[in-house]
Order: sequence, then C-alpha cells, then structure tokens
Amino acid sequence: MQKILLFVSFFLYGQNAVFAQNSYVDSLLTRIAGYQVAGPDPYYEQGMFPSQRIYLSRKRPAKEDDNIFFTGLIVWTLRTIREELSFENRQIVDALCDQAQKNYSRYRNKDGGPAYNFWQTKPSKHFPNSAYFSARKKYILPDDLDDTSIIYLSADFADSLKEAVKKLIAENANGVKRTIRNTYKKYKSIPAYSTWFGKNMPVDFDICVQANGLRFVLDNGFRLDKYDSATIRLVNRMVTSGKYLKRTPYNAPHYQKASIILYHLARLVAAHPQHKALCDLKAVLVQDIRSQLQKVTNGMEKVLLQTSLLRLGEGGAERIIVSPEDMEGFYFFVANMTSVFPNPVKGLFAASRKTNFFYHSQAYYLTLLLEHEMLRLGSEILPKSSPGPR
Repeated sequence: MQKILLFVSFFLYGQNAVFAQNSYVDSLLTRIAGYQVAGPDPYYEQGMFPSQRIYLSRKRPAKEDDNIFFTGLIVWTLRTIREELSFENRQIVDALCDQAQKNYSRYRNKDGGPAYNFWQTKPSKHFPNSAYFSARKKYILPDDLDDTSIIYLSADFADSLKEAVKKLIAENANGVKRTIRNTYKKYKSIPAYSTWFGKNMPVDFDICVQANGLRFVLDNGFRLDKYDSATIRLVNRMVTSGKYLKRTPYNAPHYQKASIILYHLARLVAAHPQHKALCDLKAVLVQDIRSQLQKVTNGMEKVLLQTSLLRLGEGGAERIIVSPEDMEGFYFFVANMTSVFPNPVKGLFAASRKTNFFYHSQAYYLTLLLEHEMLRLGSEILPKSSPGPR
C-alpha cells in the first residue's frame, strides 16, 4: 500500500511540475490577451494583435500597421508552448489563437493561391496609414516565404495546400526564374530559397526567412528536393564560415540583428537535429550566442539569446526582467526597401534608416518573454514528431 501511495504521490508531483504555473506566466498571458483587438477598432480587425511601423530617420509618429506577420508569430509561439501550460492558461491560448486565425484569409494571395502576404490583399492595404505609399500601386508587395511559412506553422492546413506551397517555394528559388544579384559571389549559384514569390521580383536571400522556410518544409516531413538541400547547405556554410554574423543587415535584411538571427537558427537546429548539416551547427551557435550575450545591452536581445541557449539544451538561465525602455527601443522586423537591389547598392543601404522601416509589437515581445519563461522552467518546446517523407 505504501508503494502505491508513493507512486501516486510521485505521479501527481510530476504532473504538477509540468503544468504548474506561476504568477509571472499568468500575468504575461493576461497582458498578451489585453492587446488582442476585441471590438471595433479604427486600425485592426477583431482578433488581431497591433504593431507599429517606425520611421527612425524622421521625427514622425509611429504608424499603426495592420500586418499578419506579428499576429501569426504570436499564434505560432503560443501553440508551441500550449501543452506546457495549466488547463486554465491553455483555454486562454486557445481563445486567443482561434480569434486571431479568423483573420488569416484577409492576407491570402489575392487570386486564391496558397501563399500569404504581409498586408491585406483584397483589396490591397499596403503601407496602411501612409498617405504616400498606400496610394501608389508600385509599392504593393508580392506574397512572401516568411509570412506564408509562419501562417502555415501556426495553424492546420490541408495537405493539398501545403503541397502547393512547397511547389511555390521551388518555383521561386534562386536560379529558377532569375539569379540573385546581391549575395557573396561564392553563394550566387546555390539554388536556395528566395524571400519573394512575386512574378517579377528579384531573388532575395535572408537567412532568417530561409530558416522559417525550412521549418515549414521539415516540420511537414516533405521529401527534400534540391532547393531544400541547397538551402540547408547555404545555412551551414554561412554559419561555419562565420559570415552570417559579420554583416548582419546584409545577410538578414529583414531582421538585421545578430540576436534575432541566432534566435531563428537555434529554433531551426533544435527542432530538427536529425539533419546532420543542421545538427553540426549546434556547437558554433552556442559559442556565438554566448559571445553575443557579452555584448548586448538591450533586455529583449538578452531574452532571445537566452531562449536560444535553452532551446539548444544549455540550461541554467535566470529570469530576465525587461524594462519598458528596452522594449520600446527593440525592433524585431525591418521592412527593407533595398533588399532586392543589386550589389553594391544593397550593401550600402542595408542598415540605412532612410530606406528601412522598423517594426514593433508589444504583444509579440510579451509572447517572447512567455516563451523564455516556459523554457526556463524546464519545458521542452519541440515540434510534434515529424511525419515521414512524402
């Protein structure tokens, strides 16, 4: 009888260790929920999470920016930690995600294709709240790999749609329609993923976008084609050579910071250690993350780096308290107006405040804090077992 009671006590303790929450987790979820649009709003549909477009080169107020990027990221991130939350908190996450996903169709390809756009498409609502850019059709962006991957990773879709996206990725890879004009010479012939799906859009390499694209392909268990293998090879060469952190705005024009690049790569490597070319990067990434932690001063960057270490199996992190000033001065995403320009233009303007728009989302930053806390508490944020190759 004593053995049975001991077993039951151990079992219940184990269950509580996994699902027990603390007031910090509860508070973060409450604050995230508070940012979700719940009623009539002049800028956003119900269920969206607000974000702002910042003009750092000019003394102008931030613009509310109705994009699906941050809402999709919040849903994806919350879903990865859902099973580690208490029953009550899982209910909150489910409600948030359900409301957010109702908006996805507004950002789908304007002709009904499987891809997604950064902004609403029918009609196009590009550069919302900008009297100049939104009034000109030439600034309409094509659908892209990044938003498409994030949306598909954040929700359940039919296999036929996933197959159509996989085909679209291959059709727009480097060298298929056109060849990239603005990467290192030794990488120009590698048929890796391009950021854009546009018919007339130049090829654009961004290592963070490619990492998200690989997550879509690998998470769904697709049989790898030459474009997938080439992208893995490119990521491996960029990291092992050290180039990926030497010119960060050049190598990740839409993300730019070393901490954000490392976050994306750690998320990819941790999720798919079965691929040797990715698994081999772990030691390099850990070393580079630790090096960056000695350099960064912004609290949000520290969160990303610590999260990356935890994800790669390096424990022992303490909770990081991020100041409002750190959040206010942190920009996770960059709309880069010259990312497709040929060399040397891209290199000259990659980090320019005059040709870049910087993006901020308080709800997403709180989600990153929540993700870090759950990992810090010992949760393993890993994808469900990947299906076999198709």
